[in-house]
Amino acid sequence: MPVDTDTLTSWVVRLDAPPAVKAVAVVESPPVPPMNPKPPKRSFVVVHPRYRQWLAKCALVSPESFLAVVGEVVCGHPDRHVARVELHAGVKPRVAFLKREHLVGRRTRLRNWRAGFGRVSRCEREAITLRRLEEAGLPGPQWVAYGEHDGQAFLLVEELAGATELRAHLDEFRLAESDRRLLAEKIGRALAELHEAGFGTPELAAKHLFLRPDVLALSLIDWQSAPKPGPVHVADRARWLGQLDATLAEDLASPADRLRVLGAYRRTVIELRGHSHGVPKFSALAKECRHQAGRVRNRSSVAAQRQPLSTDAPQRLVWLAGEAVVVTPDIASVWPKPVIREPFYPATPTPTPPGGHREWVNFPDGRRAVLVRFHTVARVGRLLAALRERPWRSPGATAARVLFRLQRHGIPAPALLAFGQRTVSKSAAESFVVAEPPADAVPVEYRLTDPSLPLDERRVLLRECGRLLRLLHDAGCRPNPERTAHDPLFMVTAGAVSVSVGSPFAVRLAKRIGDGAKLADLRDFVEGFPDPDRLRVLRGFLGSAWADRATRRGWARKVVS
Repeated sequence: MPVDTDTLTSWVVRLDAPPAVKAVAVVESPPVPPMNPKPPKRSFVVVHPRYRQWLAKCALVSPESFLAVVGEVVCGHPDRHVARVELHAGVKPRVAFLKREHLVGRRTRLRNWRAGFGRVSRCEREAITLRRLEEAGLPGPQWVAYGEHDGQAFLLVEELAGATELRAHLDEFRLAESDRRLLAEKIGRALAELHEAGFGTPELAAKHLFLRPDVLALSLIDWQSAPKPGPVHVADRARWLGQLDATLAEDLASPADRLRVLGAYRRTVIELRGHSHGVPKFSALAKECRHQAGRVRNRSSVAAQRQPLSTDAPQRLVWLAGEAVVVTPDIASVWPKPVIREPFYPATPTPTPPGGHREWVNFPDGRRAVLVRFHTVARVGRLLAALRERPWRSPGATAARVLFRLQRHGIPAPALLAFGQRTVSKSAAESFVVAEPPADAVPVEYRLTDPSLPLDERRVLLRECGRLLRLLHDAGCRPNPERTAHDPLFMVTAGAVSVSVGSPFAVRLAKRIGDGAKLADLRDFVEGFPDPDRLRVLRGFLGSAWADRATRRGWARKVVS
């Protein structure tokens, strides 16, 4: 059956501290008029003395200059992100990482004050910890500068030169048994030294451990949640070690390797203390760590770290105009100028349909993508976000977040190219998302209604749909019940059985997905299908569990009419 792919292939509608090192502080606060009842927000920058001259050559002397540095965003959250930046002060640029907090709220300051750091931002709290690590001679990222300006905060740290993420090192080099023993010893010893020195590691995870292979030196990044130095309780140690265990994939470290880390950790603690009093037995420590690992293993953020590194590739972004225009690096060079322009932002704010205004856009490099633009009035949503001191997330940013989640879990979906959001009034905002749908793809429903579809291909297609639905649940996603006919849940490439998510608006994020929710999604998807097709979808959904007769029959009774 011929299909007009221009109208059916996608989700488009053609509707037209205490300082450890003596630091150099530069305070730049605007003058306050004598009669001004509101004092200005904090504005300062603290520079490591070793980097003062270098930063001056880079023209980084004020907090505004640090916040204006452009780089690739390598990871982040709605209220903060980390960008890889290249600073030029000579022939060869130096690489650093710039952490930005977009909004430093009262709750953040209160939380850090209660933790013993004062009413500071996350960035300043992490900088204080890094300075203390430096004073103690313990490994950690080298801080360069930190500060605040106009409710925003930043922290600049040097790149860990020559260091590789632990997961990448284990994946790339299949180490011999002797090398694995030595590496496990190094990891256990390094963590024990941190804990015995009084440094807690709440962010201890496989992706935060970096290794210098030449000297087997380890460094732990991301210290923004570390508590004030003090005695580290046994329960906290087991919880953090269990978290490391849970975030390391089974194929990268054997059970013996994990036990070796714990053994080295316990031996180092005893060695540093000079006695074994208060140190749990090895069997008790291993049991508690396994228990703590089991508690967090199924969390989406933890499960994502156990994905193959090919699917856990860095999701880099470039801010061309702050949050107004955020693009992927491969599209940054061909983005039209000026960056804030039509059709992404109309010259005059214009109301859009509930599902957004949709159209095709063509880029100079030949890419043809889908633009969905929104004009949103969200008085209540923005008010609640302000009360919670969190950035409000627009429909465009939400769609980008969904696509990022799918990419992180290796689920095929439209490729994100750009998104953005900006406020146009106290209650209204504009946002957009640009994504490249799979080429020559049609909604699964159209392929299934084709009478010329061979039976074997139909069976495979239905199983693939069931498998992809299970992968969505594993990734913390569910089909969006409010999706329209223009946002198909699944699409299939013409001439092949390659199923992908059809639209970011067809999926929503969910914190918890129990068996009842999974069954409801499965029933909703197979509604209207004949019983043989329902069983084929169920077979793909259950995967290897289909071989278990009791499981197969139990689910079949609930799914088949």
